[in-house]
Amino acid sequence: MTKGRDTKNTILNAGLEMASQLGLENMTIGVLAKETNMSKSGLFAHFNSKVNLQIEILKYAGQLFAESVVVPALKKEAGIPRIRALVGNWDDWSSKLSGGCIFVSASSDFSDRPGKVREALLRQQETWLDSLRRMAKSAMLAGDFRKDIDCDQFAFDLYSLLLGFHLYYKLLNDSETKKHQKIALDRLLDNYK
Repeated sequence: MTKGRDTKNTILNAGLEMASQLGLENMTIGVLAKETNMSKSGLFAHFNSKVNLQIEILKYAGQLFAESVVVPALKKEAGIPRIRALVGNWDDWSSKLSGGCIFVSASSDFSDRPGKVREALLRQQETWLDSLRRMAKSAMLAGDFRKDIDCDQFAFDLYSLLLGFHLYYKLLNDSETKKHQKIALDRLLDNYK
């Protein structure tokens, strides 16, 4: 890896953590430069704009998300074991960032703001939902789910459960969250069998 690439990864790592805590919109180049011991102009030179920095942080987070959530789940047996692995991996992903899942916070920041950041986030979320639909389809093919299920509805139901977990775990700090999530996931999966 080159020095420039190492520096960029350092910036993206710090930016991801900061965006997790403050939100992607509230992260500033000045604070990020201070966090990475760089000058504002030195940091700016890597991205040329705050919007480009935000998009690069989303791309970087998407790559890490795929590597730590989706890819390991795909190594599990198709069907319910894979879905359970995906949920566990998502929980771990969401819990490791001090502020929680960057995609959840960015969705709040950019849901009604047109522009390049929203477009990048929307593409990532569409890819994620497509992954959930494909997991439902593979569960049907594996015989774990009925053949007549609506894969779009499954993606909606599962993502809603994950977002609920995020709220209870991060904001409400509910000590029973993991227990409630397991019960909710069991009920959800039973509904599709």
